[in-house]
Amino acid sequence: MNKAQRSQRIAGTASQMVQAPRLGRNLFAMIAWQIGNYLVPLATFPYLTRMLGPTNFGILGYASAIAVYGVMWTDWGFNLSGPRAVVECRGDKTAINELIWSVMFAKALLCLVSLLALGVTIRFDKHAAAVLPVVLTSWIAVVSNVFTLNWVLQGLERFSLFATVSLLGRLATLPLIFVFVKSVDDIAIAAAIQASAPFLTGFFSLLMVRKLGLLGRPTLAWRQAWRRLRQGVDMFLSTISVSLFGVTNTVLLAALGNPYQVGLYVAADRIKTVGNMVPAQINTVLYPRVSALMLDRPRAGAKLTALGAVATLAITGVGVLVVSMLSGYVTNVILGRGFGEAAPVLTLLCLATVFGNLAYLLGLQVLVPFKNGRLRSIVMLVAGFLNIGLSFVLIPHFGARGAAWSFLVAEVVIFTVFVAVVWGSPRMRAHFTQLLRA
Repeated sequence: MNKAQRSQRIAGTASQMVQAPRLGRNLFAMIAWQIGNYLVPLATFPYLTRMLGPTNFGILGYASAIAVYGVMWTDWGFNLSGPRAVVECRGDKTAINELIWSVMFAKALLCLVSLLALGVTIRFDKHAAAVLPVVLTSWIAVVSNVFTLNWVLQGLERFSLFATVSLLGRLATLPLIFVFVKSVDDIAIAAAIQASAPFLTGFFSLLMVRKLGLLGRPTLAWRQAWRRLRQGVDMFLSTISVSLFGVTNTVLLAALGNPYQVGLYVAADRIKTVGNMVPAQINTVLYPRVSALMLDRPRAGAKLTALGAVATLAITGVGVLVVSMLSGYVTNVILGRGFGEAAPVLTLLCLATVFGNLAYLLGLQVLVPFKNGRLRSIVMLVAGFLNIGLSFVLIPHFGARGAAWSFLVAEVVIFTVFVAVVWGSPRMRAHFTQLLRA
């Protein structure tokens, strides 16, 4: 296929996407998914905090944080680069099948590397070695990520199927927590049940994509797998950078503080995540649509990005106000005794989401389409190291609140730099000022 034919296909794809199901329906599907994705665990969340207590709940959070590193490494940014690749070959089932298998093959190689890294971690990290059964059972989620194809459904804008597949995995494991977790000694059982949810989600996604006729015989090729790894580098760097001021705080709290402080932080972060589910899905739904519009209708893409920013700011701002006023009540009612000190941590984390959501939108909807993906990754990486440095200073003195302050400062820095980059670029500035012209 020559360059002209490829451009024609991409332009045709963009037009098809504009005629695809309305954004409102996609957004509703993703909000429903997000509600289920976090309300289902929230149904067991208060039960686990009461059964395990702050310290053991902190151990569970620490093991889960280590598994998250494995998931991010194995994913390699394919959750973002994958949907764009699907957009480019939509309508060509053979190309999509090759894409799927090349990504899965690349993920399998990354998973093997992550297992080696886990072995090294257990050898030298006394905290991980002390809770080895919990860590190993949590690692099921890493293996599951290899064959999870939700990124394919996202690229096809089949968000209803995406939501259904994800919720099936969550709902299937919901009652198991209440049946098998009965005391503080059941941490490994709780970890295994939680990790089985992504395993089931991956299995259901395989079935769904195969039913759509897009998953055929394996076509394994080293060259194609290497190509996918190269394409996902920028997205991987930005994703791993996010972990430097997210998941890393949990690990640092375990190293510099104690499991009780980890429990406070993880519990507050879970509540914050539930409150942030609607703004987060605005970005998820807009990303493939804006990517398509930028190909042949940039003004429409700019308008959609601006609307997304306004909606994100409004919804997140209201959420922060509500949580700030009710943080003490929320933590006492949801978490139970022993978690009272999580209230100020929750307030700081929610405030950070205002800057984090806007920065994520600017980076993904503006910097990436304008070929500034690497700059986005570098900024996030630097901010991540800033968070780590602040955490080393603040955590020994303020515990979970110190980790939350570090996270907040990092998010503010990223947002400020992104705004300065967009405003300082004539092309990106003109992209939005065109909306002011008739």
